Amino acid sequence: MLSGCWNSIELNDRAFVKMIMIDKAESGMEVTLAFPLPNRLIPGQAGGSGGQGQNPFTYVSKKGRDIGEAYRFIQSDLSRKITFGQTTVIIIGSALAKEGIQPILEFVAREPRFHINAAVFVAPEKAQAIAAVPIVFERFPFDILVAYSKQHLTVQTTVKDSLMASFVGGDMLIPMLHFETKTIPTEKQSIMKWMGTDGAAIFKQGKMVAELNTNEMRGALWIQETIKDSEITVPSTKDGKEVSFIVKNNHTTIKPVVSGDQITMNIYTKADADLISSESDINFKDGKQRAILENDLARLVEDRMSKAITKSQGAGADVFQFGNHIDWNYPHKWSEIESQWRTIYAKKVKFNIQSRIVIKHLGTEKNPLRIRNNTRTEVGA
Repeated sequence: MLSGCWNSIELNDRAFVKMIMIDKAESGMEVTLAFPLPNRLIPGQAGGSGGQGQNPFTYVSKKGRDIGEAYRFIQSDLSRKITFGQTTVIIIGSALAKEGIQPILEFVAREPRFHINAAVFVAPEKAQAIAAVPIVFERFPFDILVAYSKQHLTVQTTVKDSLMASFVGGDMLIPMLHFETKTIPTEKQSIMKWMGTDGAAIFKQGKMVAELNTNEMRGALWIQETIKDSEITVPSTKDGKEVSFIVKNNHTTIKPVVSGDQITMNIYTKADADLISSESDINFKDGKQRAILENDLARLVEDRMSKAITKSQGAGADVFQFGNHIDWNYPHKWSEIESQWRTIYAKKVKFNIQSRIVIKHLGTEKNPLRIRNNTRTEVGA
C-alpha cells in the first residue's frame, strides 16, 4: 500500500505567522499578525528585494469581538491560508493584560498547530509598538524577542508555562518589554524607537495586577533557577570603590517546612563568580578580603530575591508556584489550605533565603594594574 499526502494545502499556499500582537480595542480585541514575505526573501526572484531596503516581512491588523473573529477578518484579506505552525512570539498589550489573558490562552489551547514553546511578552502600552522598532541586528523583529528568551535576559514564559499556570489558578510572571527613543547614526532616520526588556508583569488569576522592576526581576530569575549569568557590582571593603563580577552556574533549592499553622519556605541558592573589573586597590590574594566580597555578593542576591517575593506577596499572587512545593511535600496539609492559599501566602508564609557565592576566577592579574604601574613609576623615578 502507498501512503498519500494528508493535507492538500501546499507550502506555497500558506502564510506562516511568526508573531502575534494582541491589544485591547474599543469593543473587543485588535489582532496583528506578522508574516515573513517569501517573495522578498530570495534576491533575484520576481518581487525579491535584492537587498534594496524592502523589509522581508509585513504586519496585518484587524479588530473583532474576540481573537477568532479578528483572525477570520485577516484571513479574508489574504491570498494564502494562515497557519500558526511557526509562531514563536506572542505580545500582549498592557491594557488587555489587566483585563485578563484567559481568552488568549483559550484560543491558543484550541489551535492544534500552535507551538507550546512560543514565548510570551507584555508590552508597556500597545503591543503594536513593536512595529516601529528598527531592525538592525536581526533580519526579522520576532528574532529579537526569541533571542531575549534564549539568552536568559529576562524571565522566560512560554505558552506552555501560561497554560500550566492557568490550570492552578492563573498566577504567573510574564516578561515586560521596554521602548525608548535612541539615536542610531548609521540609520537613515537617526532618531528611532528602541526595544529592550525591563522587569516582569505579575499576573493573579490570569490578570496583570503589578510589576517587578529590573532588579526584582533578576531576583525572580534566581528563584526560578533560570539565570544564565549576571553582572553584579559591590563596593570594596578596603576603599568603597566598585568591584564587578559575573555570577553564573546558579543552583536553587526550595524546601518548605510546615509546623502547625506556620509555613516557612527555605530557599537555598549557590553560584560561582568571576572577577571582570575592579576600581579598588583591594588585594584579591587575601582570602579574608575575598570572603567578605563573597558575603556581599550573597547578601545582594538575597535582597533581590526577597524583594521579588515581597512584591508577589503584596499582590497576593503565588507567581513562583510555592504552593506546588507544599503539595509535593505535605499533601495532606495542602488539601486543607489550598482554598485559602492566596491569603495564607500573602500574610502568613515566612521565607528563609540563604545564598552562597564562591569567587572562582580572578584572571591572570591578581592585583589592579594601577598598583603595578605606580610601582614601576616609583622605581623609574
